[in-house]
Amino acid sequence: MDARQGVTNHSRHSSADTLYGRAYFSVVDRPAVLILEPVSAGDAGTYKCRVDFRVARTRYSKAELSVIVPPMKPVITDVNGNVLESLIGPYNEGESLTLFCESEGGEPPSSVTWWRDSNLVDESFQIISHSVVQNIMVIPELKREHLMNTFTCQATNNNQSQPVSTSVTIDMNFKPLGVWIDNNNRPLSAEKPSKLVCHGTGSRPIAQLSWWIGGKKLQSAKKRSSFDANHIGNKTTSVLIIKPNIDDNGKYLSCRAENPLIPGSAVESGWKLDVHYIPQLSLRLGSKLRHSHIQEDNDVYLDCTIQANPPASEIVWKFEGSELSANSSLGIIISNQSLVLQKVKQRNRGDYTCLASNSEGRGESNILFLRVQYKPRCNRRQRLLYGTARNEPVKVSCEVDSDPASVKFHWQFNNSGHVVDITDYNSEKSKSVAFYTPRTQYDYGSLLCWATNSAGLQDIPCVFSIIPAGVPDPPQNCTVVNKSESSFRVECLEGFNGGLEQHFMIEVHDKYLKAVLVNITAKKPIFLVDGLSSGKTYTAKVSSVNSKGKSQAVVLKLDTLHVLETETLTHKGIQWNVNVSPVLIILTGVTGGLILVIIIIFLTLRYRTTHAFKGRRSKVKQVRPGSKALCIFLLTKVPGHYSRR
Repeated sequence: MDARQGVTNHSRHSSADTLYGRAYFSVVDRPAVLILEPVSAGDAGTYKCRVDFRVARTRYSKAELSVIVPPMKPVITDVNGNVLESLIGPYNEGESLTLFCESEGGEPPSSVTWWRDSNLVDESFQIISHSVVQNIMVIPELKREHLMNTFTCQATNNNQSQPVSTSVTIDMNFKPLGVWIDNNNRPLSAEKPSKLVCHGTGSRPIAQLSWWIGGKKLQSAKKRSSFDANHIGNKTTSVLIIKPNIDDNGKYLSCRAENPLIPGSAVESGWKLDVHYIPQLSLRLGSKLRHSHIQEDNDVYLDCTIQANPPASEIVWKFEGSELSANSSLGIIISNQSLVLQKVKQRNRGDYTCLASNSEGRGESNILFLRVQYKPRCNRRQRLLYGTARNEPVKVSCEVDSDPASVKFHWQFNNSGHVVDITDYNSEKSKSVAFYTPRTQYDYGSLLCWATNSAGLQDIPCVFSIIPAGVPDPPQNCTVVNKSESSFRVECLEGFNGGLEQHFMIEVHDKYLKAVLVNITAKKPIFLVDGLSSGKTYTAKVSSVNSKGKSQAVVLKLDTLHVLETETLTHKGIQWNVNVSPVLIILTGVTGGLILVIIIIFLTLRYRTTHAFKGRRSKVKQVRPGSKALCIFLLTKVPGHYSRR
């Protein structure tokens, strides 16, 4: 500053090119100062102030200027060199975290430190180069308390200015802390829905709950979640409606909580299922028995296999739907789950089942049909009497019951004199028809029929009597039932058919047997005759007819009912239930009173008329027999009938 030409306030200033625009010498301040603004790193050094006076000697003053260069804002990176800012992550619980912080520039070199909130956690920085300082912070294992913690990297190289810093906040994923099932270890009923509730807690984000049975994941669970403000106790609920089956008994049922973002974070809780179910039964023959080889007099045993939880407490055997009890005299022995039938007969043939009960209910086995093979036996529902004339052939049918049904037949004729084999017959399945013709009176007798199957020869033959054919006997015990005004029903019993097939007929005549009004033929002696007139008498003749002729008639006299009788019978016993109102009762009483007054007046008039007639009757002359006379009748009308006088 040159102030030789005037006052200092108007002095001329000059500065070096490096300081142009930044340097100013102020004499206002006391002492005077050189102002540098802004200061650069090159401004550091020794400054000498020289003051020249007009009348005094020149003065010198020296000052040493040290320029501090603040560091640049730190940069935080991860192990991959990615720059991190603000919220970082999320990182999984249990993982390690390494953060790099570098600060560049600054004079003198800066110190770089890590801070957690207001606490210093790492001050071990290192100078990478003249202008770069680095601090590496390592967290060996991230824990729940690190969630949302803020870590700050500071760089400073003086105590004059504020440190420069960069901060990051850690976001995290948590593993589930626990999982449990409400009311576990309880038994479940097969084929009945049960509700199971599972809870999982501690996961961030909320855990995914899944149900597993026997190592297989179930898909039919409903989920419900809850969330707390601490981000720590997150709770998830899953509801499973399960309808277990018998095969699920003993399988491991579990609920698994897992954070899919953290591998290996799954935790589970469960138990082995105790599934209760109705007894499952299977009935079969003993292991050494085969249906095709069971014949009469063999011993048979049946095994009832029971699968039940809880164990069955009662076992029942049934034959043809009826409960079977042990009976040693009949060869029936029951031993827990086995049934022994000694020396089986045809009566033992049929359907068998076994039943068992427990707290879940009663179960029934499959139906086992016990096939007992037996020798042929005569069918009871067949014709045993045949009538025929000499030289007239007759077909005799023999039918047997047997198992197996495949049989061979043998025929014989037998009378008191001799036995002859019959060869003229044919057979089909369990039926055989023999053709026989009696030639003489000695050819009448019995035809014997035997059948043989794999079980043996028929013990007792079927016996058919061959007799001379004749006219049938009349029907017996004929009665008339269900008479009405136009019909009646006749029922009779069959008489001897004369050895031939017969049918029956009824003829209904009028009372004097002059005309046949009805003629009916039937296979049984039961007839319904209708279309008759009411109140009439009829004659009915009932007869039996075969190819040899007609029997004597059974004559019945019978009457049809009158119409009035029918109506009386029809209405007899009918109970009338009438609901009468009070108004109707009053009207009926008034009407009845009026009628009573009329009757009293009528009787009074009648009484007077009767006395007047008696007075005149004495004047009537007696009439001789054979002569003509005029008879006068006085008819007095009385309600309900006429009284003749």
